[in-house]
Amino acid sequence: MKPTSFKQVGAFLTMLQTLFFGLVINNSKKLSEIDGDKIQEAIDAEDKETFFDNLIKFINNGCRFNYILANVFMVGDIFRQRATKGDTRMDISGNTEDWIIKPNLKRMVQVRNDLGNLSEYVLPENMDDTRIQEGAGNPGCMDLDTFFCVSYLLIFQPQLAKQVLGYELKKDKWYLFHVLVNGKKVAVGLYWSGDEWDWDASDFDDGGDWDAGYVLLFFATAKK
Repeated sequence: MKPTSFKQVGAFLTMLQTLFFGLVINNSKKLSEIDGDKIQEAIDAEDKETFFDNLIKFINNGCRFNYILANVFMVGDIFRQRATKGDTRMDISGNTEDWIIKPNLKRMVQVRNDLGNLSEYVLPENMDDTRIQEGAGNPGCMDLDTFFCVSYLLIFQPQLAKQVLGYELKKDKWYLFHVLVNGKKVAVGLYWSGDEWDWDASDFDDGGDWDAGYVLLFFATAKK
């Protein structure tokens, strides 16, 4: 790889600026294809270094966008900023916030394309978490990074999820994940309510049953 120079980077940025000014001045239809929420997220993002790293990846990949499968994201940027300000919203319960989100706001998660297809087990009756595991063939719990990656793809990148995970969420279904959080088994429910996805974590086998019809999402072998 040949290192760039300040002059070359300046010329590249000037080219981009000229291109976008042209879109604005000419009121190009292309401008309407740019998601204003995504631009605002980039402006508001606290982690500018990650944004710059992604820009470098984009440039080094010949200004093509298929680098996303080698990308990373910060948990707080997605499940705190984007989940409350973007076009796809989430209602995150107190347990989910305290156990999963808040302790991991600065955690960097790899967007992986090697996880394979998600499997599902539809609960035939009301069941606790242990019986659900048995019914699904004892797949075990997802590790936390895999859970974050899968949730990001399913909720925020549904088209990519269909390619990478072979799965798409349905708004009339209620979903369940079994996740290992700092050595503790946690059950996380996910369902659509009104105009947002609800995320609700509880202790594994907390004394109650999950209703018949819930769908456990898992990999045939728990991913790490």
